[in-house]
Amino acid sequence: MLNNSHIYHQTQHDLKKRGIDGAYYITCFFCYSFPDARTSVTGVELNLPNMLKAKDDAVTGLTKGIEYLFKQNGVDYIKGAASFTSKTSLNVDLLEGGQSSIEAKNIIIATGSEVSPFPGGGIEIDEEQIVSSTGALSLQKVPEKMVVIGGGVIGLELGSVWSRLGAEVTVVEFLGQIGGVGIDDEVACVYCSSFFSATLTSHSESNSSAL
Repeated sequence: MLNNSHIYHQTQHDLKKRGIDGAYYITCFFCYSFPDARTSVTGVELNLPNMLKAKDDAVTGLTKGIEYLFKQNGVDYIKGAASFTSKTSLNVDLLEGGQSSIEAKNIIIATGSEVSPFPGGGIEIDEEQIVSSTGALSLQKVPEKMVVIGGGVIGLELGSVWSRLGAEVTVVEFLGQIGGVGIDDEVACVYCSSFFSATLTSHSESNSSAL
């Protein structure tokens, strides 16, 4: 989605200065110093279902590719929910039913991220109107407006996707700068200049209740 939305946006706004001519019209009223940046290609339309399908196909391909590498290198792939029974053993509730026990000298925990719930559980993440980072990759239409709570790497990526596809996106970040905890100041400045425009704005040092 990140790459395909970039291609879509680039096709609309960036081809003429790369030497690709077609039918153009002026779209940007803030770029009078850069005439080439004021032009867009006509006749370009978003096919969101096909873009979502391309995303799903890419995920499936990558997943199957990893499974193939597991088989090629003798790595056992066990699908299920695991819990520690000691510091060197796990009990796994298998997705296909039943249980399995695993013993290992060293165990690496790499379970991925989990979206933080709203305090008190008063607001439900229904994956339709209020979505997690996972649900944001499966929206069935481009929202007119979108608020992204959290200006870290994932929030900025998802915000930029939907901004390029036509949504008016606002990013709310509690810290004094975007990019997440510990980000280099210069990198954060590059983020600001790269991501934020007329359709992607930010509120730093803010929380969602304040807005």
